[in-house]
Amino acid sequence: MRQGAFLFELLPDGCYNEFANLMTVRRLKQQLFMDLKILETKVDKITTPEVFKQLRVFLHSENQHHLVTTNPEFIMAAQEDNEFREILNQADISIPDGIGLLWAAKFLSLSAAKNKLLRVFQAAWQVVYTGASLVFYPRYCRSALPERISGTDLVRPLAKLCTQEGKSLYLLGGRLRVGGKTAAILQKEFPGLKIAGTYEGEASVKGDQESCQRINKAQPDVLLVAYGHPRQEKWIARNLAKLPSVKVAIGVGGAYDFIAGKVQRAPGFMRSLGLEWLWRLIKQPQRVGRIFTATAKFTWAVYKEKVRRS
Repeated sequence: MRQGAFLFELLPDGCYNEFANLMTVRRLKQQLFMDLKILETKVDKITTPEVFKQLRVFLHSENQHHLVTTNPEFIMAAQEDNEFREILNQADISIPDGIGLLWAAKFLSLSAAKNKLLRVFQAAWQVVYTGASLVFYPRYCRSALPERISGTDLVRPLAKLCTQEGKSLYLLGGRLRVGGKTAAILQKEFPGLKIAGTYEGEASVKGDQESCQRINKAQPDVLLVAYGHPRQEKWIARNLAKLPSVKVAIGVGGAYDFIAGKVQRAPGFMRSLGLEWLWRLIKQPQRVGRIFTATAKFTWAVYKEKVRRS
């Protein structure tokens, strides 16, 4: 008998598989990636293949799992919302969705002068050259976080994975029935995909009961929630335990709008250069406040944190 194998003999009947699944998830997570903190908010150092390796395990686990697609807006919102920050920090995977996170991770990893006055000027210079590297030498910033993983770009590969694994998908949220249109597009792209259902619902507590009843009736394996942050993450945190069939829940923000063609995404070259925010500003000028928060305010907050803590 292998060392430690006797522990399994002590488990009650029926608990072996659950224990083995839990240990597999924990071991795989330890092997694949580790997390770091940006402004006291967890972000996992992970690549797209690693995310899907983990998702495959999650889909066959006895446990439930919450993934978040953390970006600079999330982190800034978490500075004033302790509940939201706790949800992000407790998530099974915090995916780095935002070029600003790659910059912040690299910037915060750089050495800092011991003298505070020197540190102020040193950090300012580091902001300039790390920021410029995002455009001119992206590999430099990716030494801290390997890549940006867009929540929108996860939906199609996740639908493909569900098709391959025989798992079903439920789309909650989205305005004007865009969830239904998104579901139809995904089923056309991935024949055999099981769409358990779609429902617009509402993000507030008063809509929880109706949404949960519909989802439980459909018995999906994967739940996508599109209410925008922090409402979608709070909805999942509040309700996931009430949805026993759901093994994976992810907040996907505006993904339905992009997939359904309601909102046009930035060209590929702009996304690769980290300039998707500029495209969205041009196309949706009403988002100027959110974009300012995710760029200027976030940069200033990270700079102050570097100067303060070093």
